[in-house]
Amino acid sequence: MTESSRQFDVVIAGAGPAGLATALYLVKQRPGLGGRIVAIDKAEHPRFKVCAGGLIPKTMLALDELGIPLDVPAVEVIRGEAATPVGNVDLSRGGDMLATVIRRDQFDAMLARAATDAGVEIVQRTRVLDVTQNADSARVSTDATMFEAQVIVGADGSGSRVRRAVFDARKETIGRALMTDVAVDPERTPEFTSKRYRFDFRCVSRGISGYSWSFPCLIAGAPHLNVGIYDQRAREFEENGGAQSRMIAELIAAFPELPLDGLKRRETRWHSFPIRWFNPADSYVSGRVILAGDAAGVDPLMGEGISCAFEHGKLAAAAICKYLDGDSAALRGYNRALHQDWIGRKMSKLAFAARNFYGPRHRFFFRIANVSRRAQELGVDWYNGAGHLDELPTHRLVARWARAVLLGESLR
Repeated sequence: MTESSRQFDVVIAGAGPAGLATALYLVKQRPGLGGRIVAIDKAEHPRFKVCAGGLIPKTMLALDELGIPLDVPAVEVIRGEAATPVGNVDLSRGGDMLATVIRRDQFDAMLARAATDAGVEIVQRTRVLDVTQNADSARVSTDATMFEAQVIVGADGSGSRVRRAVFDARKETIGRALMTDVAVDPERTPEFTSKRYRFDFRCVSRGISGYSWSFPCLIAGAPHLNVGIYDQRAREFEENGGAQSRMIAELIAAFPELPLDGLKRRETRWHSFPIRWFNPADSYVSGRVILAGDAAGVDPLMGEGISCAFEHGKLAAAAICKYLDGDSAALRGYNRALHQDWIGRKMSKLAFAARNFYGPRHRFFFRIANVSRRAQELGVDWYNGAGHLDELPTHRLVARWARAVLLGESLR
């Protein structure tokens, strides 16, 4: 130990949703840990975060469980539509909430305030340099201080320094997203007048393994559309530098009514960012170090990561509490949960869907998805985690769908 070293029970690299959810669930389950947890972040809240900002119902359930009211500006979405290679799909659920769109700088700052109020220390403007561990503890070296703890949580994003230091630096499962914001007249924009979001999967037929999106949002109180494109396998075009230009061209083609031509000439400001997606072959625990959120891997189909962040945080907190109580196998149990429990099963199903909807037989699978309205409703509810539907075993989901089709019962 050096003079500048500090000791905690848990050190969390990253003060975004995954890191702060882990801290909040830890204090909720074990109030005595207040003051014994530190979250380290290279930026300072409120900091800009490149993200569409859609909170699905699963995330709202987690906020309710933590007792955190959503007190930042938001736009509620109750209708949805998707353009596919075989036609359009209505994603609406009879007025039920599909998403709540926020800005990540405000949302993450809200979580940081809640964590600080709960006794979690947040050290900002501090960059993680390295992670080491031995039989007795683990250490995080930063550009300012050495932190020592019983457990280290790597929640520092898709380019996680903790992952590179302790696990691996592979990039095969990193996709890419590109987005921009467009000021709009809310009285003449369907996303606002109908409270809807739009997806466009037609780019799959032209080699993009993903989709374009348009979400209504508020920036400094002014109505905007957040528009972007996600490519799960953008690396396939990186060798000739074509990934970025292809994505921009497809985004413009998806929403020709929007003023996006400036993207080609770099006259319109846009942001590009990596998204690491779940790979069942990965391990998320090594000794005293675990990964959570984007550092571990998120939904491969849509690239949605905020709900994953909260679920990882909840599972991580439960495992860490057991570990601090002397259960040496508890952290390995977290790894099993991310592979075998409902969250692991959900990610595996979404990986299967990504392989097929973004694969050579994508038209066939889009046709199947367009056959049954009931199946679409179940799929939307399951993906959104409405009423914790995504936690049900597959056979119970199938039985519920069959009863809905044959007997007219509710899908939820």
